[in-house]
Amino acid sequence: MTNQVRRVAVVTGAGGALGSAIGEALMGAGYHVAAMDRSRVALEAVGQVWGERGHSAFHLAVADQTVRQEVDEAVGEACAKGQLAGVVANAGYAKFGGFLDMPPQVWQRHVDINLTGTFHVCQAAAQHMAGQRTGGWMTVTSSNLAMSHADQVGAYCTTKAALLHMVRTAAAELGVHQIRVNAILPGVIDTAMTTGMLEAPGVRSGLLAKTPLGRLGRPGDVAGLALFLASEQASWITGASILVDGGQSIYGQPAWTAQDRRVPHEPAWISGYPADSGAAWVDDFTVLHENA
Repeated sequence: MTNQVRRVAVVTGAGGALGSAIGEALMGAGYHVAAMDRSRVALEAVGQVWGERGHSAFHLAVADQTVRQEVDEAVGEACAKGQLAGVVANAGYAKFGGFLDMPPQVWQRHVDINLTGTFHVCQAAAQHMAGQRTGGWMTVTSSNLAMSHADQVGAYCTTKAALLHMVRTAAAELGVHQIRVNAILPGVIDTAMTTGMLEAPGVRSGLLAKTPLGRLGRPGDVAGLALFLASEQASWITGASILVDGGQSIYGQPAWTAQDRRVPHEPAWISGYPADSGAAWVDDFTVLHENA
């Protein structure tokens, strides 16, 4: 055993495709990863895959980021493994719902997970890093939809947009502690989580037609940016919001649904990527993203 201090990174939403890719990238860079997710089943599945790939510098932390005590315990456990160097606050939630019809509890769940839960993770980590006096970094996974409106996912857009201001606030106040804080804004990543939407008639081809780089995102695209922001090459970057979306946001994408407004007081929902001019939108997928 060497005298080198073990660097620890917390990754939330680690049971999902993005969190798993980010955790694996950080392990490849020499970090011990505290993989945090509220789903024990998802975490154990990721842990098995990592183990089969020869990784051992990780531990699994089952915790719900909406419960502050669980977050504090998970972050404390991570700190016991070494020096807390950084955190990727990646967990999130999205569900379709129009403004008029969205149940208050669905709105509140977006706030609890995407905004308040992310705050819990970042504050708990920052308190430990400030106490260590060794600096560090925090990266928050927002969304390219933080920059624009998309019908039927307003709660997601709103809470992801709020994260950008939280990142700037944290960057402003934590810089004196040599803690850098940045946001990643992914576009549509082709994973099992998005398959249901992408395989609906016309959706994949329609989205690709409006993506300047001509392909959907891969988990490694996001993991690569997260790894860069954790590196010395990013040592003078803080308070930044960086798109990784193949240019989708240039055209206001993704636009899963669209509202037909031609008849006053009688809006109709149609697909944002119709397979033909008469294609109607069918809500046969309700949860877009849930890996908190």
